[in-house]
Amino acid sequence: MIEKVDVENINKILQKAILEFNRKKLKSSKELFFKVLEKDPVNPEANYYLGLMYSKEENWKKAVVHLKAVVDMGVNFLYTQQCRMVLGYIYFNNKEYKRAEREFLEVLKSKVNIVQVYAALAAIKYYLDEKEEAIKYAEKACDVDSFNLNAKNTYGYFLCEFEIDISRGLEMIREVVRIKPNNPAYLDSLGWAYYKKGDIKAAFTSLKKAMEISKNDPEISQHLELIYKSK
Repeated sequence: MIEKVDVENINKILQKAILEFNRKKLKSSKELFFKVLEKDPVNPEANYYLGLMYSKEENWKKAVVHLKAVVDMGVNFLYTQQCRMVLGYIYFNNKEYKRAEREFLEVLKSKVNIVQVYAALAAIKYYLDEKEEAIKYAEKACDVDSFNLNAKNTYGYFLCEFEIDISRGLEMIREVVRIKPNNPAYLDSLGWAYYKKGDIKAAFTSLKKAMEISKNDPEISQHLELIYKSK
């Protein structure tokens, strides 16, 4: 049991740590959060913020430790769902697709961040080579928010990739690129849509621009290599 004096002291340190975090003073913030954990190892807020910071640093191993601690505690609904979201993205980035899927499905039950969850599940199902499920989730994301650029890009890409409705998919991606003309992921989708449409010149132009902005993204590089072979 933590004594009353310690609780008051912990709260003061915690509030100062959060203030430093919001001021983007991450080094001092991290030190303060660790001081909190020295006195209260299961403090959900300290674990939550440390998990976020390690995620931004791409220190996945430490991020997972702190984020899972919050999920396992289950003491704060909002923190728990946000931690599951971040864990899902970490597992996805590390190509642990089944673990990512489990986290996002848990968030889906809570009805929080529905569009982001559907979009994430669509991407996961795509990489698991579950075509029908990927399309289903991508379509659901667009149905929930037809103005969400990521959702529209993903669904448009799938319509072209799986050759369901290339003309419609291409137009959806064009709309996205008109709004965000320098987003390499969207330009990659546009280039691939043009390729599926048979317009190799337009495909090459979009993918070349995507590659320049992304600085040699491997997936864009793979698409561009296929375009070179087509030319």
